[in-house]
Amino acid sequence: MRTRTIRRVSQIVFFGLFLVLICVTAYPLKPGIPVDLFVKLDPLAALASMLAARTFIAAMWPALVVIGITILLGRVFCGWVCPLGTTLDASDKLFFRGKRRGTAQLRGLKYYILVGLLVSALFSTQAVYLLDPLSLLTRTVVLVFIAPIQMAFRWLAEMFYGLSSGGLGPIASVGTWLSDRVGAWQFVSGPQLYFRQALLVLAVFVAIVGLNSLTRRFWCRNLCPLGALLGLLSYVPILKRVVSDECTDCARCTNDCKMAAIHEDPRLTRTTECIECFNCAPICPTDAVSFRFRPKPELHPETRLDLPRRRVLQGAAVGLGLAAMVKIDPARKRALGGTSSVKLSSPELIRPPGAVEEDDFVARCVRCGECMKVCPTNGLQPALHEAGIEGFWTPILVPRIGCCTQECNACGEVCPTDAVRPFKIEEKKHIFIATAVIERDQCIAWNSNRTCLVCDEYCSYKAIEWKMVEGTKRPFVNEKACVGCGICESACPIQPVAAIRVYSFGDKRHMTREEQKSWAGE
Repeated sequence: MRTRTIRRVSQIVFFGLFLVLICVTAYPLKPGIPVDLFVKLDPLAALASMLAARTFIAAMWPALVVIGITILLGRVFCGWVCPLGTTLDASDKLFFRGKRRGTAQLRGLKYYILVGLLVSALFSTQAVYLLDPLSLLTRTVVLVFIAPIQMAFRWLAEMFYGLSSGGLGPIASVGTWLSDRVGAWQFVSGPQLYFRQALLVLAVFVAIVGLNSLTRRFWCRNLCPLGALLGLLSYVPILKRVVSDECTDCARCTNDCKMAAIHEDPRLTRTTECIECFNCAPICPTDAVSFRFRPKPELHPETRLDLPRRRVLQGAAVGLGLAAMVKIDPARKRALGGTSSVKLSSPELIRPPGAVEEDDFVARCVRCGECMKVCPTNGLQPALHEAGIEGFWTPILVPRIGCCTQECNACGEVCPTDAVRPFKIEEKKHIFIATAVIERDQCIAWNSNRTCLVCDEYCSYKAIEWKMVEGTKRPFVNEKACVGCGICESACPIQPVAAIRVYSFGDKRHMTREEQKSWAGE
């Protein structure tokens, strides 16, 4: 019982840490806080990103810690750390306690999914984000839950502020104290967050939780590709389940095992499925079950992982087909630019500053949503059609929602896979992500001969120039100065479509930063 309590405390602590790190992923970032820690701990995200990008990503080194622990102790990450596993355990107690559920097992399916995802990564197609639990849960919290939580905190801050101004004694003091501190958070005082496609992301999450109605931890047992990878790594751990001769074949442990890791014969253990939760030990009426380090082979009989070769090949074929479907996507039309190619799938495909070239970007990005959460203007949004199938849910800048502010470099600081590389604030004037274009038929300075200086006044890079045309001053965009931050489009008073639009053809990612600086004439 004591070990089970320690495990539950561990789950709560790590889940709390997971939520805290997401909450503090806000501009300005506090130095020294590893806000992207959980994604960096993910061996599957690390492996898939490296395979797809065909390079070693040094930033993902924390995944080696999880790999080492798994090889030694087994799938303890799934039972003691994984926040999605904790979420499923909690939802099981909240929504499905006492419900009679089936025992159908598809445990081999997650291994075939893993094979398919890794094969697609070998062909430079990043698809792990669809089913990787850490990327999936981080994305869900950011895109679905952060905005309503922020709204609730705003309501509380306003309520306590009203109480404090009304002079209600102790309540007023508490209200003042709370509003001063909550109001100081960018989380509350910044713009109200909004993320596109939140309902779609929520639907995926609800489906995963709903699968618990079939069996406990259905996702972990049958679908989780990270669990499959950790299962393969834990093939011969030093910590193993041991059943003594006192076992009476009551099968209580078999029926209670949330991962179905215990065979119908309770003496047999499926080692690759065991998450070391220790639930089986305290419920044994004869104390026949224990966990020991390096026990003698006869004390821990186990069933070996059996994956039919045909099924493995079918999984690989699905992964290959997925890669082929992505590569023939019509949105992958290209135009040569420098020594590489630039995707021209949409004029609205505006990547964050510091983003690597498009092919490398979609290969590295695990769609965790960290950069979208930290963006102070809420301008970074998940892509839908702008980047084609291959770039689904990757971050793009939507200037009409929010611009890329001149003093912010947070997106490069929080990206766990270096899809957005760190950069200094002073470098931003030489990082060209797009170009602004004045829509003359919309602009009142052009079509109405009226004075409008909004885009000029707001431009952080002094890219708006005025020239005499037919005796009247007209605004023009200096492409050498415009980096495509989108502040002009964001501020433009013309509704619903701005009179100055930012388009992706100004993207200069195929150039090095020194080359971009030289192109700008500096």
